[in-house]
Amino acid sequence: MGDILSQEEIDALLASVGASPPPPPAATAASSTSLLSGSAARAERAARQTDDKKVSLYDFRRPDRVSKDQMRVLQNLHEGFSRVLSTTLTSYLRTLIEVELVSVDQLTYNEFVMSVTNPSCIYIFQMEPLTGNAIFEINPSLVFFMIDRLFGGPGKAMQYNRELTDIERSVMNKIVERLLMDLKEAWEYLGIFHPKIESYENNPQFVQIAPASETVILISFELRSRHTSGLMSMCMPYMFLEPVMGNLSAENWISSNRGSTADTRKIVERELAGTPVELKAILGRTALSLRQILGLQEGDTLVLEKSHGADLVLAAGGKGRFLCKPGQIHGRKCVQVTSLIEREVGDVD
Repeated sequence: MGDILSQEEIDALLASVGASPPPPPAATAASSTSLLSGSAARAERAARQTDDKKVSLYDFRRPDRVSKDQMRVLQNLHEGFSRVLSTTLTSYLRTLIEVELVSVDQLTYNEFVMSVTNPSCIYIFQMEPLTGNAIFEINPSLVFFMIDRLFGGPGKAMQYNRELTDIERSVMNKIVERLLMDLKEAWEYLGIFHPKIESYENNPQFVQIAPASETVILISFELRSRHTSGLMSMCMPYMFLEPVMGNLSAENWISSNRGSTADTRKIVERELAGTPVELKAILGRTALSLRQILGLQEGDTLVLEKSHGADLVLAAGGKGRFLCKPGQIHGRKCVQVTSLIEREVGDVD
């Protein structure tokens, strides 16, 4: 009991602890001035260092092998692809589909594999003459939406995820083949390629197109319709894109948009060569009133503005393009083109 302090002793002890003598006024002012001047000096040095050198973060485990300029060209390239994709899917599925380019990212192949759901719809494809493989991955919600539309349904996504049946895989193969043809057209800026599906897989862990630490370009699209929405992505390893990296520059992109390349011109000419065009030989014109038309009888003669022996206008697609003379070969009516009309004649229908 003798070791217990009384209340008076406790109060005296607390009073002695709190009653430390204050520093002299001069010393306090001097220390405050010193602290302020030291803080100002440090702030000034920090500001000077910031102005002299801009510090940027760099991850040595994930070096950027694709420059920002090349990434912008890839983004512009696949924005055009997304617009074509929207038109293709809208006509194929017979419902409005909006496709938007979400992002073009640079990451490792292992990070891409970890982001894919299991099971998923994964198509491994080639783009000859490029070496190596790339991935076309479609979210399961979109897959079952497309299958339901093609089988006559309203296009509602399934509530649970599962693997595709053989029939469903066959249907999806046709869709992916069509999308790859659109990709081929979008890539005409880079060259002429021949896409081909190599294989199909539903488990991303079983897909090994590149080492885990290999840099890949992940291009993500968002597809939206009235009933559902989801993501679709393409994964392209750096070694897959390396042969065309030299063409991914802003200068080449701008120059290619100014005019078509020789290869593109050949492709367009080849596609248009087999297009059927209706030709019409215009014998001549005249103006009649409705009363005169109602009074026409068999044997009446109409006077046209063309004189006897004058060339006729040959119209292609409703536009006057050539001059020709009428004739007959082996009992069949025909015309012989005599000259090209330099100035286009308006609608002749």
